[in-house]
Amino acid sequence: MKEIEHLIEDSNKLQQILEIASSLRCQHQTLEESIRDLQLTVQRQLAERQANDSQLNVLELSVNGPSGTQQNMSIVFSKPEKRTQFEETFTETKQKLIASIERFQVPEFIASVPIRKTRAGLQFTCAAATLGTQKDVWVCNSDGYVGQVCVLSLNQPEPTVTSCNGVCNARILCVTSVPGNLTECNNNNSSIISSDEQNRSSLLSISNSSTISNKTVSAKSTTSAQSDTNIQLDSSSSSDSEAEVATAIIHERSASPSIISNSSQQQQQEVGDGESQMWLGTEDGFIHVYNCSDNIRIKKNKIKIQHVSAVYSILYLDKRVFVSLANGDICVYSRKDYGWNTSNPLVLSIGSSATCPVTKLLNVYGKLWCAIANCIKILNTSTLQVENNVEISSEAKISNMTLLNQHVWISLQNSAIILCCNVNNLKTICEVNLAPAVNKMLSNCDNIIQQHKAACLRVTSLLACKDIIWVGTSAGVLLTILAQNIGKNTPVVTGIPQGHTGHVRFLTSIELDMNLNDSNTNASIKRSSKSSETPNNNNNNNNNSNSSHMLIISGGDGFEDFRTTGTSTMNEIAGREDSTNHLLLWQQT
Repeated sequence: MKEIEHLIEDSNKLQQILEIASSLRCQHQTLEESIRDLQLTVQRQLAERQANDSQLNVLELSVNGPSGTQQNMSIVFSKPEKRTQFEETFTETKQKLIASIERFQVPEFIASVPIRKTRAGLQFTCAAATLGTQKDVWVCNSDGYVGQVCVLSLNQPEPTVTSCNGVCNARILCVTSVPGNLTECNNNNSSIISSDEQNRSSLLSISNSSTISNKTVSAKSTTSAQSDTNIQLDSSSSSDSEAEVATAIIHERSASPSIISNSSQQQQQEVGDGESQMWLGTEDGFIHVYNCSDNIRIKKNKIKIQHVSAVYSILYLDKRVFVSLANGDICVYSRKDYGWNTSNPLVLSIGSSATCPVTKLLNVYGKLWCAIANCIKILNTSTLQVENNVEISSEAKISNMTLLNQHVWISLQNSAIILCCNVNNLKTICEVNLAPAVNKMLSNCDNIIQQHKAACLRVTSLLACKDIIWVGTSAGVLLTILAQNIGKNTPVVTGIPQGHTGHVRFLTSIELDMNLNDSNTNASIKRSSKSSETPNNNNNNNNNSNSSHMLIISGGDGFEDFRTTGTSTMNEIAGREDSTNHLLLWQQT
């Protein structure tokens, strides 16, 4: 074994020498040839030693008998590769057996889809699935200067990237799908309410509520870099007639400055939404709206809405779109006739600029959970008032949130610990340290790489799907947590064999009509369900029927199989795709 280790070290050193020699400016062809000859000799010796070393061909197993006695078994293989293959299969089968006992289906890895970079430095930022007849996933890339959308089609015999096109000149921070008005009405079996009736209903709802503008929440009629006009209602407003209240609010809004937008007259008109749309938020404060069926290669955005600061999160809830901004505001967009009133949103100030932006929004059974620094403010979407302010950490800021059943799972910046908060009493019931599970998955990696990834380990994305919490990490390792009987049992963290070489940039999921492995038919998407970047719009999505299949998609830097990492130092493929962005797909039933 020592001789094999020395040969491996020599092989690695020769590779480094070859790379240094190739950088010489003088003539070095003879030197390179000598190094390559020596490298081939070492490789040949290494292959011979590995084939002849009996220890690499033997697998020791310990088996517990029915009476509790332990028996040792030795299995001898003809080649080390066969032993490695058997060990991987045995481990997978063992995990599936444990999962079946716990009534937990192990996610099945489907495919790895590389996304070639059209510009240097492009990295994934977020993703969301379209709604309606077009069954695609919009995956956003950015290099800080250009925002790009890659369309992953699941209508093909296998998942295929159909296009990658630039859509803006800024980093895309969030994307979400918004159902069309006609789709909504059909689903609800109700007729479309007229614009006047909607306005009258919303105004009466506001007039009957308590004060909207206070120290915690101030309702503004516009977003403007120069001035903000507050709409204030006191308790005496409820005694006024409906017509007087409506007239007062409409007059107040008409006197307010308009939202910053393009000078084009089209920008002041409502966005038609007969079909479902994709809303993309950018770092320079814009929201780009497309139809889900739009071909981004030939079509521009339907409309572009500008805000005074970066758009961090977009969430569709209760026929409205909530947009969180870096300056601490939340813009609320409502429908008007068959479109969206984009020129005059309601603006709620619940954070503060620079120090306390609203970084994440999450729909928790009709309440809007807003992540602001180390706290969560819970907004009542009917009264538009903050009902609770929960401090999650003493210092660390919240980075991700996801909802599963009666619990919200929360990750903190620069931390490998995730918290589980009870929705009913708003108390943290458990903390889960992910470092041991990640280190176990990295055990086959080079020691230097392992130490580096462990030193800066943090959670980069969260996703809830059925009874499983998916976790993406900065180490490229993906983990699953079986979230059953939380509070009674210690959550079990399991590493996924497939992952990324670099950071996991996002996690999202889609519900499928059928098994993706069915080669006779194309898998079609019923609807988009959840995304770590665009929080779940329907809390009932967690309780899917057993017959449905969920497709889990992770986006990140490179692709790595942690079962085989480090087992073959001369694998030419290893490391070649480290800088290429990859989409990894699993199927969960």
